[in-house]
Amino acid sequence: MARPPLQGKAFPPKRLEVDLSAMLSVEQMKQLQVLMVAIMDDIQAQIRDNFDKMTIAPAKPTEGIASPRIASPKPVLTIPKSHDEATASSKKSEIELVMASLTELKRDALGHFGKWRGVVFKRLQEIVIKNGGTPGNALRQAPRRVDLAASGSSTRPAAVPLLNADASNTEHIQQYPPMYTALRGLPKEKRALILHTMLLMLLGLDQYPTYSRIALIKLATAMEVPTYVLLRDEHRVSLALANIIKGISAEEVAQKRAEEGRPKRWRINGNHNLSALGFSDNLAEPLIAAGIGTVFGGLGVSTSVTATLLGGIGAAGSTVAVGTLFGLYGARQGGKTMDAYAKDIQDFALIPVHSSPQSELLDPKDMPAEDRRMRVIIGISGWTTEENDFQYPWKAFGKLNEVYSLRWELEAQSKFGAALQTVMKSTAWNTAKKDTARRNVFTSLQTAHWPEALIKASKVMDNPWTVAMVRAEKTGLVLAEILTNKVQGERAVSLVGYGLGARVIYACLTSMSEKRAFGIVENVVLFGAPCPSEIRVWAAMKSVVTGRLVNVYSKNDYILGFLYRTCAWNFGIAGLQPIQGVPRVENVDLSDDISNHLHYQYHIGHVLQRLRWEDSDLDEINKGLPKRALLMHQERTSAYGRGNGINPELRGRNGAIHKEPKISQNQKNRFSTKQATGGEEQKNNIAAKKSNNKAKQTRNMGNHQGHAHAEQENVKTRHKPNRMDNQQFPGSHRHEAF
Repeated sequence: MARPPLQGKAFPPKRLEVDLSAMLSVEQMKQLQVLMVAIMDDIQAQIRDNFDKMTIAPAKPTEGIASPRIASPKPVLTIPKSHDEATASSKKSEIELVMASLTELKRDALGHFGKWRGVVFKRLQEIVIKNGGTPGNALRQAPRRVDLAASGSSTRPAAVPLLNADASNTEHIQQYPPMYTALRGLPKEKRALILHTMLLMLLGLDQYPTYSRIALIKLATAMEVPTYVLLRDEHRVSLALANIIKGISAEEVAQKRAEEGRPKRWRINGNHNLSALGFSDNLAEPLIAAGIGTVFGGLGVSTSVTATLLGGIGAAGSTVAVGTLFGLYGARQGGKTMDAYAKDIQDFALIPVHSSPQSELLDPKDMPAEDRRMRVIIGISGWTTEENDFQYPWKAFGKLNEVYSLRWELEAQSKFGAALQTVMKSTAWNTAKKDTARRNVFTSLQTAHWPEALIKASKVMDNPWTVAMVRAEKTGLVLAEILTNKVQGERAVSLVGYGLGARVIYACLTSMSEKRAFGIVENVVLFGAPCPSEIRVWAAMKSVVTGRLVNVYSKNDYILGFLYRTCAWNFGIAGLQPIQGVPRVENVDLSDDISNHLHYQYHIGHVLQRLRWEDSDLDEINKGLPKRALLMHQERTSAYGRGNGINPELRGRNGAIHKEPKISQNQKNRFSTKQATGGEEQKNNIAAKKSNNKAKQTRNMGNHQGHAHAEQENVKTRHKPNRMDNQQFPGSHRHEAF
């Protein structure tokens, strides 16, 4: 009996061809291959430019903290071989020293992408066109009949309404300028089918990394296909694949994996031949029921071709491949659960935002099949002042993504949030705000001169802040370990966080860059991040972020600068200034909207709209508008009313509103006795003061005026702005309209 050929040896098995004759002609297939190669070259160029096109741009004193100059490292047991070598090393510019420090990271990032590129290119070569193909529109396939009950689905998934679709499509065109291709002249049905086919082909690698997603977006913009078509396609395919593993536990997947004896996934540098691995061309029933392989109600390829495109992930009985894709069985052999990863942290859990019921996710298998998506978003809060603060801000994300809120060290977050809220509502902060109008936060950091009232209040904030910062660092390392070991499966992940939650993401990304964990993180948005803005740090973070890296900051967040004063602020503070010098890093300035660090969570939906996020829930965003408008109105009214010199015109107009609470009840009772006994004398004194103020005749009268003025200042100082300062008066809501 002949032995089967061994994989990876001298007799490789024959590749299984993918026949797309029913949808493409020979010329169209050549154009598609050329376009895909151009897209992969462009992604590779962007990765290279992230390192090669860095610039050193020192920040202005009023705009941020300029990082210290990068000096040439002192040689350790290194002797120049020649005089020219010694001269060249001593004359390196600052940017050359930065690039030299990131040389290994650049090489590894390009090497990792090169492996994925090689596999995709080999997969494209396996597509064949027979008998000239189909130059016109694709053929309509026969109606597919399948037992829907047996497939785990009662009906085809309904199309999810897309919110912010046009805006996200415009943003993608700006982010990824369309490449020229003759394919854009094809009928819209055929262009949509090409995009759908490429999605299935890339999923056939048993993974959906960030490279695949960016390549599909570039393909859509090049063929002038709206990106919401891709979003709906991802949603449809994810629901169909999830039905394959519906009701199957991780233990069953592990048992089948052991029985099949197949590797844990198709390695990007390994053999991915279908026939050698024993896969059939029978498409799984849930995929047939969902119409995978067709668009517009039937235009597409046959089920056998669809099964060949998807490979092991779409074949009948492909529970192992699908389970690995969705994280049902971790990529690490004998995978760990969330509980095992979080042994160094007291409280750590991922809470599904859109899942019902919303429960703690301690293992990926806990997610219902109908809630699984092709991409994952993790929202990370920085503090809690209410019960569900760590969860409700992330409802702004739509339901086309698998959205989680990370609950971490809830006790430390609560203590820090309570301390911050106490200080922000105290008279110490109200007094300190007067000094902030004369001196910005960058001047205070550089001169170490802070308002005396704020220094006295630091004992309330500093200890909770320090504890929470340490816990945030540990949480970031744990999150990096989780993502690196693919607990989320073989899917792209986006991270969004504010405050100390942004610090968690910073620690996570820097750890992933050290681990060389590329192709996992797609998009990142940091709000008010207490982390360095130094160019090398953000270049390392960008190396593991394939998509958008956004820094949201406010130059008026004085409290963040005060809290960060004990850290390495000389390397800059990302939450206070823009990131400069790193290509493709976006900055969003909220200085006009935020001067209170606690208000970042109310601006998340607003910023997502400004960023034209591809899947945001406008209904949830609009629910938060009244509260956001109220906070902004109270903050501006409070600032103008206390006379900090920001806007004299508004201060004068609002002066009548705050005039009444200036004298407390005790002071009124104290003066009431004097008014009862010496009313006439008081009137005479007032008349005398007025005449003396105008004439200024004698020194004694001048001293009397000084004492009177000092008494009035003491009355203002003793006044504590209580609920009357935040009270809403009739007509004060006219500034809240957006």
